[in-house]
Amino acid sequence: MNLSFDTLTPTERYKLLCSVVIPRPVAWITTIAENGSVNAAPFSFFNVFAEDPALVIIGINRRRGGERKDTLSNIERRREFTVNMADTALAEAMVGTAADFPPGESETAALGLATAAGHIIATPRLRDAPASLECRLYEARTIGEDRHLIIGEVVSVAAREGLFDPETKRMTVPHYDPVARLFAAGYAKLGEPYDLTVADWRTVRRRRRSADESPGGPA
Repeated sequence: MNLSFDTLTPTERYKLLCSVVIPRPVAWITTIAENGSVNAAPFSFFNVFAEDPALVIIGINRRRGGERKDTLSNIERRREFTVNMADTALAEAMVGTAADFPPGESETAALGLATAAGHIIATPRLRDAPASLECRLYEARTIGEDRHLIIGEVVSVAAREGLFDPETKRMTVPHYDPVARLFAAGYAKLGEPYDLTVADWRTVRRRRRSADESPGGPA
């Protein structure tokens, strides 16, 4: 099968991209609403982008009726937000915050999600998240009619006690059981981790030649 994207509807493109680009991390974003309540919503068009400055990128679409999502409005108004990472234990609550709550209605209050004060910014984090990234708005762009690109500069990270080595800044466990987003209503757990080191290019070439010359290798 070979599909040209210029023959597909935006919905069809969305389905294909979400099915192919997996697993995706989820940015469980907390923001402060205009009435002062804490908003929480998950977004899986998300990843880390750079380290100097430290940037993350998030894609936020509009509601089906064309209205702006509360998260986008809150970020643009206060110019800050917190990205909370969810683990499997929090997956159900994370999906619950994706429900179409009315503007100003706090998802954290509705689901009983405890929050903790931000270290540098005013936006609180989700207390039970394994890790949270405090971000200031670096840049916001409108892509087409329905998609907004948010670039956030990470100014602080809060992590579950024992998750990182304070000296090496490396994780002390293989992973923290993060939620892996698939497509439609699909999510997954990560499997067993494994290491693959990058060798010198000469070593890579030599290994390939040895494999080609071995019995049963390519003719």
